[in-house]
Amino acid sequence: MHKRPLSARRSITPVLACLVIAPVTLAESFKPVTEVNNLPEAPALLTLNNRVSALPDGPLFINIWASWCKPCVDELPALNALKARYPHADIHWVALNYGDSLATVREFMTGTEIELPVLLDLTTQFTAQLPLTGLPATFLADAHGQIRYQLDGYADWTDPTLTRQLESLLPELTNPQ
Repeated sequence: MHKRPLSARRSITPVLACLVIAPVTLAESFKPVTEVNNLPEAPALLTLNNRVSALPDGPLFINIWASWCKPCVDELPALNALKARYPHADIHWVALNYGDSLATVREFMTGTEIELPVLLDLTTQFTAQLPLTGLPATFLADAHGQIRYQLDGYADWTDPTLTRQLESLLPELTNPQ
């Protein structure tokens, strides 16, 4: 069994506790975020090429996942179709890995097609600053970097109700007041 350093195990504990206490449920809808105003600084997010990267500027769709999280893994392929559904949307799509090592994510990627740019939060310092209650989770940020909406839990990205809600939020993200 793969052992994580103590610091990584401590940072995962709150998320695991949430997953154990609250069974994974189907995400119902995006909810407004009021606890965090702007995206936190992104300390040491990495690309799959082991380069430090920042989140793209502008409106963002950020899906947070981990290779050990079955609902996350189940949800990832549908994100490809979701992104393809909005080819002209002025929004950046990011699959942000929560705490897996670079080697683990690279190995995971050999068997999984994710067409979204993949970034890694190895230390979980970025995600620790979000109102994350469990995995998977999706956040929508507007063009000014303000986190506007959050969706907790596994999302059925083929659900017309959920995709209609996302469509209705896109103009608010790309043209914030």
